[in-house]
Amino acid sequence: MRIEQPAPVDRRRLVVTILVTVAVAAITNGALAAFGLNRPNNQLWPSFAPPGATIGLVWIVLFAGMGAALALTAQKRAVAGLIALCLAYPFYTHVLGGHLTELIGNVVTFGYAGWLIVRLRLDSPLGAFFIACVAAWIAFATVLVFALARLNGWG
Repeated sequence: MRIEQPAPVDRRRLVVTILVTVAVAAITNGALAAFGLNRPNNQLWPSFAPPGATIGLVWIVLFAGMGAALALTAQKRAVAGLIALCLAYPFYTHVLGGHLTELIGNVVTFGYAGWLIVRLRLDSPLGAFFIACVAAWIAFATVLVFALARLNGWG
C-alpha cells in the first residue's frame, strides 16, 4: 500500500490568501466601528468576557487561519462559505437584533464549521485544525451569549 504525499504548498498563494482574508476582515471590523455596530456599551457584561479589542484581535487571527485553510484545501467554496458566514454575522445579528438571533447565528455557524472540519480532515488536516479553532471560539461565544442574555434579557 502506497501512502500518497500531500501536494506541495504554494507559499506565495498561501501568504496572499491569508493577507487578503485578513484585509477583508479588517475592513469589515472598521465598518462595524464606523456604523456603530461593534460591542454595545449599554449592556452588562459577564466577568469572563474579553475586552472588545481582544475579540477583534482573535477574529483577525481566526480569519488568517480561515485564509490559510482556503489556500491549503481543494474545498475552496466550502471554506469561503464559512468566511462569508463569519463576516456577515455582526451585520445580520445587529439588523435582526437580540441575543436569540446571536445564538441562532452561532449554532448555524458552529454546525457549518463542524461539517467543514469533517470535509477537510483528510484533504487538509492543517486546514481542518484552523477551522476547529473557529469552532472553539464560536463555542465560547455561545456561552458568552447565554451569559449576556441572562444578565440583560433575550431582547
